[in-house]
Amino acid sequence: MKDVLIVCYGMGCGGAEKSLISFLNRLPKDRWNVDLIVANPNGMYMKQIPSTVHFLNNQYELENFATPMSLRRKKVCNGRDLINQASWQIKSRFLCKNLSWNEKRWELWGKHLPKLKKRYDLAISYMNGPTNYYVIDKVTAKKKILWIHNEFEKLDVNYDYERNYYEKADRVVTISQDCVDSFARVYPDLRKKTLVLENISSPETIRNAAKLVPEDDFFQYKGLKIVSIGRLAPQKGYEIAIDAAAKVKKQGIEFVWYILGEGELRAELEGLIKTNELVKEVKLVGIKENPYPYIAGCDIFAQTSRYEGKSIALDEAKILNKPILVTNYATVGASINNGENGLIVSMNGESVAEGLMQLSENQQLRNQLVENLKKEKTGNEEEINKYIQLIEENLN
Repeated sequence: MKDVLIVCYGMGCGGAEKSLISFLNRLPKDRWNVDLIVANPNGMYMKQIPSTVHFLNNQYELENFATPMSLRRKKVCNGRDLINQASWQIKSRFLCKNLSWNEKRWELWGKHLPKLKKRYDLAISYMNGPTNYYVIDKVTAKKKILWIHNEFEKLDVNYDYERNYYEKADRVVTISQDCVDSFARVYPDLRKKTLVLENISSPETIRNAAKLVPEDDFFQYKGLKIVSIGRLAPQKGYEIAIDAAAKVKKQGIEFVWYILGEGELRAELEGLIKTNELVKEVKLVGIKENPYPYIAGCDIFAQTSRYEGKSIALDEAKILNKPILVTNYATVGASINNGENGLIVSMNGESVAEGLMQLSENQQLRNQLVENLKKEKTGNEEEINKYIQLIEENLN
């Protein structure tokens, strides 16, 4: 059998990780030998890796590279590593100033990682960033495929640096036509390498999981219930959500807003919540292994992102027929038609607040959005056939 390697950075709560698990669990058995590398082998989806996939224990150096400093001290770090880390942090301030953080890290540290010894027929990087660099620089394979899960023009990257990697790939996969177009505007000569493979959503799986309601005050709350899902990161625009929440509260509307996710902005967002006296209304509840009861139980699903590829969270809210409010990032039209299956508002607190109040006060509008969603075709499990076709084409 042919040997296939798939590399991802971690198994946290993001849409890309969720998509990867859906992909791995739908791969045909006994057709290929599939190895999986998770550079930072932590996160809620680790235990959902199927037994049919061979999970490779990392090289020490790779895991050290991918593990945050706070965890590294506890898990894989020794004195020499701390010295190397301190040296890298000092060098990064003065060298490679025109590169992004990930690009600097790879240039000054990642390039010293050992190459993977095993040879493969096909190697896939399922995340943009360091895993792309790893697959191109450290893996020997006859064919290589790189994935992009966001609108490329919105990523904090050096276009000349990234070109070195995408030029060496045999195919570049994105998750929507808007994402293809964004990539092609930067690299028009590489458009011929690109194709669209949507993230896989299973309506049956999601609806069944939504029935498993946990014990949580959220489900007994009698006021307006709003839910958002996503990493606590600048991309998700949660400071816009907090600004909107403050404006909604001033209008006398009783509500609770659950934000499911974790990330580097937690402390900053908690500060904003306290400053705006929203401790009772806006809850950063962390990662929920099963977020679907919260989506199913909310009155409004809100997404305040600055950019996305094609949002899995929106697809899941649509499957559960929830009224959706979303900001007008560039690729939102791939998921939402304004006024038909959701409301699209401008990317600021005032517009988000106005949209929330409109949905809160207009039950007829919410009912109409729900009815329209019920008529939509949701889910795309057949997309797995395109994934399989891509692999087979690149193994022949």
